[in-house]
Amino acid sequence: MQLVARLKERFLEHLALSGNVSEASRVAGVERATMYFWRRNNPEFASAWNEALEVATDALEAEARRRALYGYDELITYGGKIICDAQGQPVIKKRYSDGLLRMLLRAHRPSRFRDCGETDGGMVTVQITQDDAAL
Repeated sequence: MQLVARLKERFLEHLALSGNVSEASRVAGVERATMYFWRRNNPEFASAWNEALEVATDALEAEARRRALYGYDELITYGGKIICDAQGQPVIKKRYSDGLLRMLLRAHRPSRFRDCGETDGGMVTVQITQDDAAL
């Protein structure tokens, strides 16, 4: 395998893991601008790049889903120090992310879970009556 092909492969492997073009370029040892040049001029590489980003995004979504559904452990601290139980083990609280859960529901079921505050950008008309003026 030629050098450029190995560099591209290394870049794509790390891009699929990190989703970060700058980081993947550093790992491959190639300037970011060069990667973008190769992408612009090589449709096959551009397609592989997009696929690598899809893989990274799928992993990100899976982690968001895991945190929303199963929570994550958080150490309990007080005054900047970790609280321990009678056996000397750190006290851990299971935390869940309602924000992640809402985001996932809006993404996968937008017709049922879109924000109530969302609008279509139309005009809002407010009518103030004489009774309201005293407020």
